Amino acid sequence: MKVKIFLTLSLAWIIFIGYFTWHTTPKNFQWDEWFWFGIIPAITPYLLVFIWRPNVITKCIKAVFKDDN
Repeated sequence: MKVKIFLTLSLAWIIFIGYFTWHTTPKNFQWDEWFWFGIIPAITPYLLVFIWRPNVITKCIKAVFKDDN
């Protein structure tokens, strides 16, 4: 359950920053700002967990697929 919450929060963060980037400059979408302020902060915690505790990632993936069945 925690995995789904964290993934939802990460996706919501990416969408929010994308909208905020588009809203501040509506004539052109600034991909670099969206990447550095949206994608990188949302993915960094998962990369750090993957580097320092890879068995946690595999347990989370197994739990997600177990919940779907």
